[in-house]
Formats: sequence, C-alpha cells, structure tokens
Amino acid sequence: MSTAAQPRARRARLLVAALCLPGLGHSPASYAAADDTGRIAVLEQKLDESLRLIRELSARVHELEARTPEAGTAVAAASAGAAVAPANQPETAQRLAVVEQTVNQMVASSGQHGDDSGMPLHGFADVGIGNHNAAFSQYQGADVGSLDFFLTPRLGSRTRALFELNFEVGADSAVGVDLERAQIGYQVGDSTTVWVGRFHTPYGYYNTAFHHGQQIAISLRRPRFIEFEDHGGIMPAHTVGVWVTGSERIGDEKLTYDLYAGNGQRIVGGILDMNNAGNTHGSAIVGGNLGLLLGGSLDGLKIGLDAFQTRIEDQGQSPSYFTRVKSYGTYAAYDTDSWEGIAEFDVFNDQDLTGSTGAHSSDAGFIQLGYRGGRYTPYTRYERGAFQQADHFFAAQTNGSSYVRAALGLRFDLDLVSALKLELAQTRLTDRVIRSYDEILMQYAIRF
Repeated sequence: MSTAAQPRARRARLLVAALCLPGLGHSPASYAAADDTGRIAVLEQKLDESLRLIRELSARVHELEARTPEAGTAVAAASAGAAVAPANQPETAQRLAVVEQTVNQMVASSGQHGDDSGMPLHGFADVGIGNHNAAFSQYQGADVGSLDFFLTPRLGSRTRALFELNFEVGADSAVGVDLERAQIGYQVGDSTTVWVGRFHTPYGYYNTAFHHGQQIAISLRRPRFIEFEDHGGIMPAHTVGVWVTGSERIGDEKLTYDLYAGNGQRIVGGILDMNNAGNTHGSAIVGGNLGLLLGGSLDGLKIGLDAFQTRIEDQGQSPSYFTRVKSYGTYAAYDTDSWEGIAEFDVFNDQDLTGSTGAHSSDAGFIQLGYRGGRYTPYTRYERGAFQQADHFFAAQTNGSSYVRAALGLRFDLDLVSALKLELAQTRLTDRVIRSYDEILMQYAIRF
C-alpha cells in the first residue's frame, strides 16, 4: 500500500474541524431586528456559502482518496452509505471514510446528492509550455501532457479495485492510450492486502506515492531516472504480477511492507516494457520494500529500504541479450502541512548473462525539498545518475546515459483543483553524448 496519504491524515482532521460550519449554526432569532425578507436573504446567503465550503471539502477528500488505492476504496465505501467505517480498515482510511461520510450527509441534507453510481471516477490533466518539452527535450513550445482517468469501483468491504487509463503524448509526438494500472485486490486481514494485475512497482517512495496525474505533486515532473517507461525512465516503474502490502503499528511508529513478484521486463526500441501479456522466456522480477513511519516529534517522517532483482531481455539484438539486474535502494520522506522533503538513492549491480562484459555497478539518486506557504509552494530538486555504458541494460535504453539535473520551481494553487507550476532547470548529459541545456518550463495541471 502506498503510504503517501498517511502523512496527509492531519489534513483530514482539518476537514473534520471545518465541518462545524458557522453558516449552519445561526438561528433565525439572531436576525429578529430585520424584516422577514431580509432574514430570508441573509439565511440564503449563509446557506450558499456553506454549500460552497462543503463542495470544497468534498473535493479535498477526493484528492486524498486518489493518493492511495486503500484510502480510495475506504472512502468509496463511506460514499455508498456506510454508517461507520469498518473497524478492520487501516487507521488513515477510517479517518478519511468518516470525513467523506459526514460531508456527504451534509450535502444530502441540503438537497445536494452525491454520486451513487458505484463507480467513483477522478480525472487529471496537464498542459505545458517551455523552451524544451518537460519529458522530451527535442521539442519546444506548447505541449499536451496527459489526460488521466482514475477509477476505484465499489465492490465490497474487502474487495478492492483500481484502474488508471491514461492518454498521453509519446516521444513521436503522437497521442497514445495506456492502461497504466489495472489491479484487483482483497484485504485478507487488518494489515494485509493482496493485489493482482498491473501496478506501480513499490520501490523507493516516489513511485507509489505519485501516479500519472501531475496535479497531486508539488513538482512539475518526476525525477528523470524514475520517470515512467514511455517517458524514458530507466527503472521498471510498472510490474504485472502479484503484490502483497500492508502495515503494522509498533507503539507510536508504523511499519509498512511490500512484497511483489511479476513478469520480468524487456527492452523494445530502447524503452522498457513490462510484458503485459506475459513472458516469452520465463523471466521474473521479485522484490520488497520495508518502511518505518515515525511518530512523536518525528511525525511525518518515513524511512525505508527496498530491493529487487530481475532479468531484462533486450529484443533489439538477435539473438536477444540478457542482463541480470539487482537494485538496492534507501529513501526518506518528510511530509507535513508545511514541508515536503524526499530523498532516494539506488545502487545497481548488474551481470551480463549473454556477452563477455561481466559485472557492472551504477547508481542514481535525488533529493527534493518543498515548502507549503499557503497557495505558494517553492521547491528545489537535485538529481544525478551515473550509469556504466558498458552495462548493456543502460546502454540499450534511449535515456540510459549518465546525467546531472538541478531544478528550482514554484507551484501556485489557483484553487483546490488546479495548480500553475514554473520550473527553471539545467540538465547535463555526461557520457554517451556530452551536452547541457537550460529549461524554462510552465505547466497548468488540474483534477476533476
């Protein structure tokens, strides 16, 4: 389970506090000095303000539920009319469910009925402009980023489902459609959920904390080396297989865990492919992630370790080349109402299985820091990747060259559902092709 929504549970508490709307608490007697027409006008104005705030609160809850599959299905259960959040739901999901239930009850009592279709649908979209494209530097000018649909069907108290359908522009400037996630799960216990299908590979923190809807992230784009595969990422961002995830409370701390296995990826046309239909050579990826969410004075801090092993086939060669890839990573994330800090570092120990180049060691990492100052969120990020070009796994990928990137950005929240982002960055490619380019990028990202 992605834990990105857990630190944001404190925002759910703000919603609960805001539910005691002042506009609904006034008695008509307080306007006894006014005539009936004036009193009715004042009350209607108060009611309109209250309904507006209710809609804003509901939108904020939908944003929180979109952050994790577990929280999303819990909120969906509340929206369907659950009287009380089930006791076997995780702590964060329970709080979100209660908030959503209360908001929906208030909306219903005001004659504003929520969606009861049984298919919660959320959407995300972004467009941009810059002297380079944020993902494909060979383009410049205006660009369409993606149109992302996020579905969490209501199936039952323990059955889970999450589907993410994304329309995005590729490296050839054509619009493609991809089923980014298609996972069906079952909560087998208070602390364990089993997912089957295509999911975000749970390494590090960033890959499962942020999906394809860019509006949920404070930054304008993902770190280059953990970009999604069709945007040039060099790590397997998606896996098709089985994923066991959960958490256990240990005093004030919470231990999170992920274990997964699935189809080994391949390289096709310089791009990683996760083998949706299955493997042709029986390769597999196996891995795990162990995290600790701290409490007390360190509330909001999560630290963790992850590792995976897979055998990658390069189908651009005849016969195909195979590389055994082993990755070991560590990460830390600090997420509060005011600060967001994320740092990840990965080491790759790869072995050439078909050639004579032997073993190779590479590494990559990034650090990002943002400050939430009301509607303005300035952020900075530094990232680098040092990839051995004698390692066929990196040499065969279009974006497998070593690089350094520094970025300074600003996010401005226009309202609860849209954000304008500006980023200044410099990217230096340090092997294969030696070049450097500066970027001035702007993005308008929304959710609906």
